[in-house]
Amino acid sequence: MPPAEQPVRSRLVRVLSVLAVLATVPLWAPPDHVTTADGVFMVAMAVPEGVATVRVVSLALVVVLALATLVVSRKAGAVASRRLAVLFVVPAVSLSWVGWRTEGGGSYTVALVGALGQDPPHAFASPWMPVAVAQAVLVVLLWTLAILGMLARRRTRSAEPTTSGVAPL
Repeated sequence: MPPAEQPVRSRLVRVLSVLAVLATVPLWAPPDHVTTADGVFMVAMAVPEGVATVRVVSLALVVVLALATLVVSRKAGAVASRRLAVLFVVPAVSLSWVGWRTEGGGSYTVALVGALGQDPPHAFASPWMPVAVAQAVLVVLLWTLAILGMLARRRTRSAEPTTSGVAPL
């Protein structure tokens, strides 16, 4: 890879890492209930078993990995930060599982109760909408980082000289 491309790709990994951390913000404290101006009371039903634990651990892991990526990219250079990005596959898989278990990431089946029998608000008015959108964005960013890390790892392995004449796995 030309030396001019190395800082650009490392910068991409750092930017995606920071964006991934920012995408976690709406997931840390999702709403319990909200009463709309029309008097519609929106309540989140029980979270499927294990989802809350997996989500919190995944979000903490995203923050730790992003900080590690920033520190490593400052000290060790472009290749090391891209190779570290492969570790983002763990929170990507776990948050993909959370999205599958919760029908898209946030709703947990929102129950809508109208005080005067009026129609419930549109799905976009749901307090869970920012949570579902943030989780979808986060999963896409994490899979992108993981794939960049896998590609960087594969390139460095194929570029390593071998003494036995057999390419590494």
